[in-house]
Amino acid sequence: MSLRLRLVLVIGVSVAVLWAGAALWMLRDLDRGLQRTLDERLAMSARMVAGLLAQSASRGGSAIAAQGALTVPGSQGMACQVRTLRGEIVATTRGSGRAPITAALPGYRTAVIDGHAWRTYTLRTDAFDITTADRLDERALLRRRVALAAGVPVLIAALGGLAALWFGTGRALAPLAGLRRTLASRPVDATEPVDGSHLPAELRPLIQALNELLERSSGALQRERSFTNDAAHELRTPLTIIDTHLQLARLAADDVAQEPLTDAATGVARMRATLEQLLMLARVEGEISFEDGTRITASEALDQAIAVAGSARDRVIVKPGATSPVLAVPPQLAVAALRNLVDNALRYSPACDPVEVDAEHRPGLVRFRVRDHGPGMTPVELQFATRRFWRGRTVPGGSGLGLALVAAIAKRFGGHLDLTSHDPRGFCTTLTLPTIGDEEGVRPA
Repeated sequence: MSLRLRLVLVIGVSVAVLWAGAALWMLRDLDRGLQRTLDERLAMSARMVAGLLAQSASRGGSAIAAQGALTVPGSQGMACQVRTLRGEIVATTRGSGRAPITAALPGYRTAVIDGHAWRTYTLRTDAFDITTADRLDERALLRRRVALAAGVPVLIAALGGLAALWFGTGRALAPLAGLRRTLASRPVDATEPVDGSHLPAELRPLIQALNELLERSSGALQRERSFTNDAAHELRTPLTIIDTHLQLARLAADDVAQEPLTDAATGVARMRATLEQLLMLARVEGEISFEDGTRITASEALDQAIAVAGSARDRVIVKPGATSPVLAVPPQLAVAALRNLVDNALRYSPACDPVEVDAEHRPGLVRFRVRDHGPGMTPVELQFATRRFWRGRTVPGGSGLGLALVAAIAKRFGGHLDLTSHDPRGFCTTLTLPTIGDEEGVRPA
């Protein structure tokens, strides 16, 4: 869950609970006030009718009683009835055929009349019982309308608050998004401190800890590179001395000692090759510059890579391409990558089968394909093929670093390495490398 969503949920739920509690309290208090107001209206209506009756009696005596029952048209939701103390109805708003309002005692009552519940109030004077009434379903309708009128703004305000909270937290967390983009755009080996001066105070301790980590990582990387370079350079001299002594020993040794000495010389050569591969892999992954101002074309890189194969180069069939673009890769690395691909194809392919090499030029890149007729790889083996020191099938002379070095070179310069195994036999490696325009100028490697 994102930090933005978590903040919105926590704050939004808290605010929603508070808003809901306040809204319920307000609606409850409003409903009580409405009921009290409606009851007071009934009482006020009864007192007003009582006042009119008292004024009429003072002017004309009992004229109202002489007139008989007086029916005044009224609304369906409200009613008023005047009854003598003997129980005779002298005035009512309910027409003939409708049940009278029964109210034996003064005060507020709830009664069911004609199948409807009514809220009544009875006021007793010296001569009359005056009863006013409201239908409760009309009251309920009024209560719903009042609740809707009061609740809709609260709901809109709550939803608007959540929307404002969502956009507000997005703006507040914008520095975090900017920091993420900054870190994502940095090179893999970048160890420079991150500038946190423009960030909020809450993020500065995080930036400080990150910069301390980068400083320690920089020191560790520098020590690793120094150790790799020093170890490689220091091991070259002993290996050269051992190889020299082995050559001298082979000149003076008898036939019995020739075979062990030859095996020892092969082991030294293999160790030297492995050492060179490790040194170059460390330099490629360590982003050490190989630039010396020279460039090489695709055909030149292929020729130099095939030439290293020695007598086995006769098995390599090169399909000529239409053009030979200039590679945007230092000549040393381009030749090393192609040499490893060709060497692997020759090593794993039967001695009687050829190895096919071609280069396809497209805008901005060139694709080198190396096909052999060897046993290929299983899908599981393809997943591990570019790992260091991994060997799918044991073949004399292999170090398990060739494809790892090729993949590292391709990744460093924006290319990629694709491995394809054919059924039932054969293996194809496709190395894609970037090219540069002819207008940049080329100095032969």
